[in-house]
Amino acid sequence: MKQVPLLTLFFMVVTNAIYGQHTVRYVGTYTTFTIPFESDSITFAVVAGKGELIRKKPIFLFRQGSLPIPLFELKPKSKRPLLTELPATCDDHQADQYSIIIAKPGVPLLVHGSYLDSLFNTRNNPIPSMYPPRYLQHNYLDYYVRQTNAVLAFVLKQPWADSRRVVIAGGSEGYHVAIKTAYTNSVVTHLIAFSGHLEGRMNGQIREARMRGFTREDSPAETQRNIEELQQTWSAICRDSLNTTIQGGDPYRTTYSFSHNNNLNYLLSLKIPILIIYGTADIGATSNDILPLEFARRGKTNLTVKPYIDHDHVYYKLTYGTDGKVVSKEYNGVAVERDYFEWIRTH
Repeated sequence: MKQVPLLTLFFMVVTNAIYGQHTVRYVGTYTTFTIPFESDSITFAVVAGKGELIRKKPIFLFRQGSLPIPLFELKPKSKRPLLTELPATCDDHQADQYSIIIAKPGVPLLVHGSYLDSLFNTRNNPIPSMYPPRYLQHNYLDYYVRQTNAVLAFVLKQPWADSRRVVIAGGSEGYHVAIKTAYTNSVVTHLIAFSGHLEGRMNGQIREARMRGFTREDSPAETQRNIEELQQTWSAICRDSLNTTIQGGDPYRTTYSFSHNNNLNYLLSLKIPILIIYGTADIGATSNDILPLEFARRGKTNLTVKPYIDHDHVYYKLTYGTDGKVVSKEYNGVAVERDYFEWIRTH
């Protein structure tokens, strides 16, 4: 089995204090809380160092995408822990809000950068040790929604949290978590969901497979075979939808939970401001194109949809050659983040 370097959180802890039933740790310039949850616990990080959780500020809670990515990465050059998936531009808004991100269950909290390299490079042939049993058992939509609601309940009891603005944001897998959290929790005042498939993960994969046939990346026969294989896979998942036993990657329960088709109804039920973001080169996410139609049909005006032309799932701007193939790409995610923080400011 391939080995990857790993650190435990212990070596980076400045202070470890226990207050009642929760634990506070200071990791570099961040404060982490561990709170009891169901028969387990939740750890989450706040972008605030020791002694900085004083002034009352609004809350920005971010739900990350898929994969068992640890909360912190130790950068080799700086030797400082950094949050792996929180939007980089959150640092620009520390005066305006407390930014929060929740750790994935059962995943190490702090790792060397080389650990993440191994995780991403082997995602198509996963290393089983990077997918611990606790993560596999809890890696499904409703668990993450309950987890998020528990964190919000805890945070909003703290004297430093201003409940007048509570933003829930999420991308890819987090798109689904953010939407259902907003649907189930009335404390949420703003919703930002991006890079997600409105009709669920499996529907998005089928759309992507069909598009490869339109663009002739795959032949018509290959395309049909691929779609039929996805349909057969879905049938197998439905027959065993609670199965969490797998050697690496997403078990059936994960795929089943993120392939529901309730997002449209969840969104239409909301009265709070909603921002939906996606790249037009992210074929599965273009299912969000229909949202303005459905909101207009019902006379609802609380939706903002912002597609980024020729951007992919993670907001690389793609440039195409005359043959229609991608010849270059440039990361534009920081500009996307700035756009949604501007949206928060004006809503």
